[in-house]
Amino acid sequence: MLLVACLSIGVLYYFFALIGVHYLSLPTGIVVFWPPNAALLAAFLTLPRRYWPGLAGVVIIAEVLADYSSFPIDAAVLFGLINVAECALAAIIIKRFGANKFVQPEWTEPRELALFTLVVFFVASPIAALAGASVYSYLLLEPAPFIVFWRLWWFGDATGLIVLTPALHMLFNFRVYWPDARYLSAGVVEWVGLIVTTFLTCFLVFSTGIMAGPMLAMTPLLVMLAPLWAALRLGPLPGSALAAVVVVYASIATATGHAPFELRSPLLIQEVIVLFIVIVLFTAAFNGQSRRKSGSLRLYKSAVEATGDGVLITEAESDQPIIYCNESFSTMTGYREEEILGHNCRFLNRNEPDQPAVSRIRAAIERNEAIRITVRNFRKDGSLFWNNLVINPIRDARGRTTHFVGIVRDISQEIEHHDELENLLDKLRESNETLEEQVLLRTKELEEANRDLKRLALTDELTGVNNRRNLISRGHREVLRCSRSGDSFSVMLLDIDHFKRFNDQHGHEVGDLVLKAFATAVRQTIRKVDSFGRWGGEEFMILVSDSQQVDLRVIGEKVLRSIRACKIVHEGRELHVTASMGVATWHSGSFDQTVQLADRALYKAKELGRDQLYLY
Repeated sequence: MLLVACLSIGVLYYFFALIGVHYLSLPTGIVVFWPPNAALLAAFLTLPRRYWPGLAGVVIIAEVLADYSSFPIDAAVLFGLINVAECALAAIIIKRFGANKFVQPEWTEPRELALFTLVVFFVASPIAALAGASVYSYLLLEPAPFIVFWRLWWFGDATGLIVLTPALHMLFNFRVYWPDARYLSAGVVEWVGLIVTTFLTCFLVFSTGIMAGPMLAMTPLLVMLAPLWAALRLGPLPGSALAAVVVVYASIATATGHAPFELRSPLLIQEVIVLFIVIVLFTAAFNGQSRRKSGSLRLYKSAVEATGDGVLITEAESDQPIIYCNESFSTMTGYREEEILGHNCRFLNRNEPDQPAVSRIRAAIERNEAIRITVRNFRKDGSLFWNNLVINPIRDARGRTTHFVGIVRDISQEIEHHDELENLLDKLRESNETLEEQVLLRTKELEEANRDLKRLALTDELTGVNNRRNLISRGHREVLRCSRSGDSFSVMLLDIDHFKRFNDQHGHEVGDLVLKAFATAVRQTIRKVDSFGRWGGEEFMILVSDSQQVDLRVIGEKVLRSIRACKIVHEGRELHVTASMGVATWHSGSFDQTVQLADRALYKAKELGRDQLYLY
């Protein structure tokens, strides 16, 4: 995509440069307008900036090839660099201050069109002309004064950019501009008529003798017929394209001596071209803006007429007479439009002009403030209706209130339903007083039951410590916490040594006593920040938080000593318990992987003789 775009712009630039040199130059050597830069500026305005270096490279090569027979290579390279800098400067300023974020400039907006014209004619072109004139005066040693070269370069570049850039840019962005319905609404006959009219008027004005004699003052205006019609009827793209055709035809005719302009006044030719193009572009822009505003006004009026709410507009001065009301307002009040316009809204109050809501409305209007209020009004047949009224002031550009807009919604049914609901609610409150007490009592019972269920779901029923599910949940939370903070935690897996002997020799009741005593001994030894629970059978687990800040061996030995000191009395005999411990520290991976490592360490501790710990 990048290579194709750059090569295409390079070929177009070279083609335009040849046209400028061979067909748009006056006998004096002055170029009426320089078209290549328009292709580059249109490309800069269309393509992302990552394309710009490639475009600059192919343009400089194209400039050297086009100037090879007329200028030294070093001068041609300088000319190419100057043209690239000129177009880049113009594109940066236009994109920076353009209002449309999708395509810049937006040729249907007069503000953006004015920005383009000012930047090209009064910023980019005169600055580039300074560098170009310097090359002519100091590198090529041309005898003409510096100011002459500067003015010729300035007007030649500015004219070419203003003439061709809009049409090229819109063609490059045809997906944005072509779907405009106005382009598609023209039939084949209209398109053919525009094209034929364009070339016919150009031929009559610039290629025949019709401009001589008494018709001299009128005939140049003939060439404006087709471009202006296209601009008004079809928009900026057809208008600018036909205007560019007229300018190219006029420039070629002028360069060959067939034109109603003096060849001794090339600046006059360029100024007329610029004014012609600007008139066509601004005609299209202002016409498009007017169409959009008219369409918006029609849309807004249709939306207001279609709404189910009543809408009215009053003047802010005098007695605030109504100057507009929609059909819904007439239907709601029963009054015809001619009975409403010119009157103050107070005619809806009838026998209640002093109700508090009306007083508040008057006060808000006197302060030019917005208000939302519910008020009682009367229809033409005398029936009462409630309406939710919203009034907002409308201010002009100076902040002065000129009108008020009111939105009226009939809420009579809502008021009636509200009253009925209030009565039902009163009855419901009476019948629910005792029910609420029962609900509160039942709620407390359910809360207590839920707390018991939660406790049973997270703790081991025999030992009262955390169960396996709770330990797994806490382990996964530790993994997430340590992954974010960069800390680590450790898993201590304990197994009661020869637990099966207790069950076989003394029975399962003694085994349960051993498990309880074991859990109590460990729980009293570990830190409060650590988690302890039964992993399954005679296996228990300790989750040590922030294990990088403690000595795991010291903690483990302390736990083992506490277990050794544990005594279980059964039938007058003291039973002693020991345990084996495997320790693994999480650094990465999952919680299950860390448990597997601790399990390996536990088996290693058993292999080494039990009643000890092993650090993985």
